[in-house]
Amino acid sequence: MTSDSARLDRRRFLAEIDADPDFDILIVGGGVAGAATLRELSAQGLRCLLVERADFASGASGALTRVAQGGFRYLETGEIRLVRRSATERNLFVAAAPHQTRPLRVVLPSETWLGGAAIALLRALGLAAGHSLPGALVLRAAVALYDALGRSGRVLPLGGLFTRAELGRRYPGISPRFRAAAYEYEALIASPERVAIELIEDAVAEGVGSIALNYAEIRPTAGGFVVSDGVSGAAVRVDAGVVVNAAGANVDRVAKLFGVETRLVDGVAGTHLLLRAPDVAAALGDDLLFFEGDNSDPRQRRLCCVYAIGAAVLLGATEIPVAVPDASRPTAAEDAYLLAALRRLFPAGAFGAEDIVGRLHGVRPLVAADDGDLTGRSRDHAVHVHAATDGRMLISIAGGKWTTFHAIAADAADAALTALGRARRASTGRRPIGGGRDFPRDAAGRQRAADDLARRFGVDDALAERLIATYGSRAGRVAAYLVGPEARTSIAGDAVTVGEVRFFACEEMATTAADVAQRRTRLFIEGAATREALDAIDRALAELRRAPQTARSESAEAPLEDVEHAAV
Repeated sequence: MTSDSARLDRRRFLAEIDADPDFDILIVGGGVAGAATLRELSAQGLRCLLVERADFASGASGALTRVAQGGFRYLETGEIRLVRRSATERNLFVAAAPHQTRPLRVVLPSETWLGGAAIALLRALGLAAGHSLPGALVLRAAVALYDALGRSGRVLPLGGLFTRAELGRRYPGISPRFRAAAYEYEALIASPERVAIELIEDAVAEGVGSIALNYAEIRPTAGGFVVSDGVSGAAVRVDAGVVVNAAGANVDRVAKLFGVETRLVDGVAGTHLLLRAPDVAAALGDDLLFFEGDNSDPRQRRLCCVYAIGAAVLLGATEIPVAVPDASRPTAAEDAYLLAALRRLFPAGAFGAEDIVGRLHGVRPLVAADDGDLTGRSRDHAVHVHAATDGRMLISIAGGKWTTFHAIAADAADAALTALGRARRASTGRRPIGGGRDFPRDAAGRQRAADDLARRFGVDDALAERLIATYGSRAGRVAAYLVGPEARTSIAGDAVTVGEVRFFACEEMATTAADVAQRRTRLFIEGAATREALDAIDRALAELRRAPQTARSESAEAPLEDVEHAAV
């Protein structure tokens, strides 16, 4: 696999469409489900075109807790099959993307040892509602079951139990109301947005002519489709025998474009706060705490989570039903709810609304149902097959968890293969993702890779180590853009260089400063997307537009997204 084969190059892609506008599959939506489906179908030898109207992973795929979860919380609703599959998919993902993941201890404090045992059993049997956490011993038993369900391909440690004394020692300032805590392990994701982009790169590198376009829209016409590219202004006609609708919360809107009236999903908006709280961050250490929100009725308390990112914490999340996903925005009421929840966990914590430095907000698609219990709604997915008005097969993906993106893609791919009368020839479940291919599994191996990178490209040791940690085995592609002192100029401290910005624009189709700060790097999530940093990114992108001969593909102007940026 060469560097050129994985490059996302808009100019080349549009030229290839002009030369051959016929595809086997059209995929609408460039979130993680669409990206994984593109890779899965390309691995079957099918030529696919993915079209995303914004940037890749710019919706709910980038607004999650950033944890690959096996679904521990769904034991409460008795969804054993979903938990087993989610835990297996989590294990596969961690093995496939070691450069993107690390083990994360998830701690569940409880106010009792045995409280709630009976009601927890009734909930699991579907005979009672509510979502309060049971006692610590009940949780510990659930952790043992969870570990057993996730034993296939295990890559994470087993869970355990902390006493009240241990909680106080480990998490200074935690509320004394908690008597004990069970804990289990999940995987922290460094950058879920980059995972989606690497899945797309893997699909393009299959060599079957698959293409992905961001900032592009699709419109059905007589005898095919018109793709309008918002960056170049080009409008090209294409055709495909099968359409995969991976539009997330907008899946019903996209189905309507093809003449299919459906109600497949309900949109549920969720907000996470990036909060400057150095004392809480220090108390949390490397762990995530999963706890109940602030409500006088324990049965109505939503489960929240918090973990440290530098001197800040990521705190989430809310769940608000929305009828129009594109109109959803975070609210002051959500801020207040999450801050009150954290105050219940750390009563003396030094934080307030003035310490909010950013928000992650997205609309998740849940499988449509008539019940109003969003928290208890299944996070499983479904794949629906309809005949569009023009006779094409429309395959729509409804619901699903980020962690199960491969299972979602495999099910969608099977439906597409059936529609085309083609046989499956490969599975991508155990294939490395992007820079996870040939990534060293031990510290000594990673150090050797960094030393080699430093020697080949003349970068300093610290930069070489960061490139290996961030991009895995594809770090050499990035380092090739770090030739000369200007290219190595740092933006936002040592978080990213001018050369990396050029790489994102030339090989990953980044178009705006927001694309770089939110979806190609960790600048936003680390609170480093200051106005100064964004201006520096804009200057680097503008330089490419003025001198396109210095780049392998063009960048273009687009508006900066309406998000909050501040230093932590």
